[in-house]
Amino acid sequence: MAVTEELRALYGVAAKSWRIFLSYKLWMVSDIMLGFFFVGQALLIGIGLTGQRNSPALQRMTGYSDYLTFAVLGFMVLGFGLTFMSGFVWSVVDELYAGTLEYSFAAPMRRITFFLGNVLVRIFLSFVYMAVYIPLFVIVFDVHINSAGFFKGISVLLLGIVGMIGLGMTAAGIVLYLRDPGPFINILEMLVFALSGAMYPIKILPEPLQLLAKAMPYAPTSEAVRKVVAFGYSNSINEIGYLLFISAIYALLGYLAYKWSEKQARIVGLKSY
Repeated sequence: MAVTEELRALYGVAAKSWRIFLSYKLWMVSDIMLGFFFVGQALLIGIGLTGQRNSPALQRMTGYSDYLTFAVLGFMVLGFGLTFMSGFVWSVVDELYAGTLEYSFAAPMRRITFFLGNVLVRIFLSFVYMAVYIPLFVIVFDVHINSAGFFKGISVLLLGIVGMIGLGMTAAGIVLYLRDPGPFINILEMLVFALSGAMYPIKILPEPLQLLAKAMPYAPTSEAVRKVVAFGYSNSINEIGYLLFISAIYALLGYLAYKWSEKQARIVGLKSY
């Protein structure tokens, strides 16, 4: 019975998030345009820096000579990363600003149900966007991705998603008790973008930033997905193993953050703005 009630609550939270999404008619258009701007920008940067799409230097570092294919796979990971960050964090902040978060937390459901319900719609939309992006990228930008390798990359992406969810929950737990969470979220999203390895290999970053990038789940996911797509599972054992490790760490952190936020909510309540 308890499981049935939690599933019903999960559906209710997800349905609410879906209705909010549908109430803003241009969100889907802007999200799809973001993908084309990202890939178009990557193409222009690649051509501007090297005079062509193919780069021998990039191939030596990553195994990819076509910068655009490299960027498309990175954008796929980044899109999911920002989905989980915004899905957990901004949904909490929006309810804080609206003054309704206490009512949501007072509802007879687990906090994890509340968090996951808010992000389910974004997960669904991310897969929808991917189904739109990939064929169009192939047609418009002449991107070449082996279909078998691509689906192998999706399986590795699912491993990285565990860590991304954990980091999103950790950030959401912190946001609950910040006086003004906006600047914190903006800085965190910029870090995600800069250290995801989506636009460039993290090997070109200064060593301290490389270490920070590897300590977050996004760059390890990007590297593992690209390696699997290009070379298969057997040649990507190290990248997959490290991704499993970092995802497990953030899954634990996310769970602890969830337990902490639930305890704090019961002790001191939640603020609104």
